[in-house]
Amino acid sequence: MSLLRRLRAIRFDGLWWRRFAYLGSAYAPEWWKRYSPTWIAVIIFACVGSNRRGAIANMRRVVGRQGWLRDSWHGLRVFIAFAHSLNETLEFFSPRRQPLNIDHPAHDRIAKALAAGHGAVFVTCHFGNWDVAAQSLSTYGVPVNLVMAREANETTDDYVRSAREEAGLRVLLSDGSVFRTFSMLRALRRREIVAMQLDRPLGGPGARHIEFFGAPAPFQVGPLRLARSAQVPIFAAFVVRQGPRSYRIVVGEERWIPRNATTLEVDHILASIVREFEDLVRADPNQWFQFAPFWPGDLPDRTESPESAEPDEASRPARTG
Repeated sequence: MSLLRRLRAIRFDGLWWRRFAYLGSAYAPEWWKRYSPTWIAVIIFACVGSNRRGAIANMRRVVGRQGWLRDSWHGLRVFIAFAHSLNETLEFFSPRRQPLNIDHPAHDRIAKALAAGHGAVFVTCHFGNWDVAAQSLSTYGVPVNLVMAREANETTDDYVRSAREEAGLRVLLSDGSVFRTFSMLRALRRREIVAMQLDRPLGGPGARHIEFFGAPAPFQVGPLRLARSAQVPIFAAFVVRQGPRSYRIVVGEERWIPRNATTLEVDHILASIVREFEDLVRADPNQWFQFAPFWPGDLPDRTESPESAEPDEASRPARTG
C-alpha cells in the first residue's frame, strides 16, 4: 500500500476507522452500541468542516433558516442519525447480527409485479438505512443487484463491496461504463431487481434539475431510462428508522414508462418520485444523509447567498407539465 493510500486509510472515512466501527458494532457491549454513536457523531461534526457545512446548508433548505445555533443543531442531528444507522448496518452484516424489526407495507406491490414475471428497478435516496432495505429484498426469492458509486475514500471500496456481497447482494459499480448498463439490462431481463439511488449530485447528462423544497436540485434520470429500456416497473422505496433496530419500509406507486415516452414525460415521472421523497424528508429531515451541499445555489464557489441566488437556465427545474 502506498504512503498516500495509508494516510487516506486513517482518515475519518477511511478503512481503518470503518474496521474499528465494525468491531464496536459487532462485538462491543450493548451500552456502547446504544450510546457511543451519538458522541462519535458529535466529534466528527466538530472536526470535519466540509461535511458539517454541507449538512447545515441542506437542512436550511429543508426546515428553513432558524439562526446559527438551531441550524447547527439540525445539521448535527443528521450526523447522529447517520451514526446510529451505520452502527446497525455494520452489526447487521456481522456474524453477531441482532434481529431487526422491519415493518413492511400492508399492500405488497413488489411481490405482485415479480409474480407477473417482471424484473424491477428500485430507486431510493440517501435516506434511512438502504442497506437493510436492499438486503430485505432478497426475501422475494430473486437476485438483488445493488448499483453503487465508488466510495469517497477509495480505501473502503473493497471492504464495503465485500460486506454487501457476503450478505447476498450483487454489487455493480456505477462507473459510467456502457458495459455496466448492459449488465443491468441483462439482470432485469433475467427478472431480477436492480436498485439505484437518485440523489447523487453528479451533474452531467444523467442529471435533471427537479424542484425540491422550492428550488431546483439534481436527480439522476438514469434509473428511469433503464426501466424504460427494459420495459419493467419502477418503484421508489425508502427505509425509515423508527428507533433502535426498528425500521419501516415505504414503497411508492408502481410506475411503467412507455418505450416511446418523451423526455418531458420521463421528467414528469421523475418529478412525481421526487415529490414522494420530499414528503418523506419533510416528515423526518434528520434521516436524509446528504453531507455535501445538494442545491446548485448552495455550492461553495457561488458568491451570492442561497436566498438571493437566481438559478441560471441550466439549473432551472425541468418542466413537468
